[in-house]
Amino acid sequence: MTPKSIETPIELVTDEDLTDCLSRLREGDQAAVVAIYRRFYGSLTAFVRLHVDDSAAVEEIVDDTFMVVFSNPTSFQGRSSFKTWLFGIAKNRCHDWLRQAKRQPAIGAQDDQTLLDGLVDPAWPALDQLEQAQVNTIIHRCLQRLSEVHRQVLFWVFFEEMSMEQVALEQQCAAGTVKSRLFHAKSKLAECVGRRLNDGVA
Repeated sequence: MTPKSIETPIELVTDEDLTDCLSRLREGDQAAVVAIYRRFYGSLTAFVRLHVDDSAAVEEIVDDTFMVVFSNPTSFQGRSSFKTWLFGIAKNRCHDWLRQAKRQPAIGAQDDQTLLDGLVDPAWPALDQLEQAQVNTIIHRCLQRLSEVHRQVLFWVFFEEMSMEQVALEQQCAAGTVKSRLFHAKSKLAECVGRRLNDGVA
């Protein structure tokens, strides 16, 4: 039984409460299991979908990641933030799946509009003249041309709405490096999307 099937009402754990929640998790507190699952399920799922475009595989990877945490909570040593550690486990699971499936990483269709809103150029053709499926295809193909580090910085900034300093902690680099990566990621993606829109190529 996964935590999402438990009906016990519980408030989402905040960053301030996370340390206490992790301590209770190590003691086998089931409420802490549910709290951590509900706190990170959405963002972890979005992160996995950044790499994997198979819905069943995404769900499996997310569940596997949580099982690693819940089966051995003492393995978190606090050398990084809990979220960085959690997402690192998920990232390794994604790479394992991609090696087996020989798939290209891709971002989920439901996030396309969020990303596109930050890239719109007045010179592009009217997007409302395109079918959503066409827009999705264009963005997917352009994202596949980006490096992994560029895909990830777009995820942290656009979908997680994190500051440059927060992303720097996640990517273990200077804030200036994050800003540079974001600039190049947006430029490359916008150029690719704009070119395909102007050429009418999906």
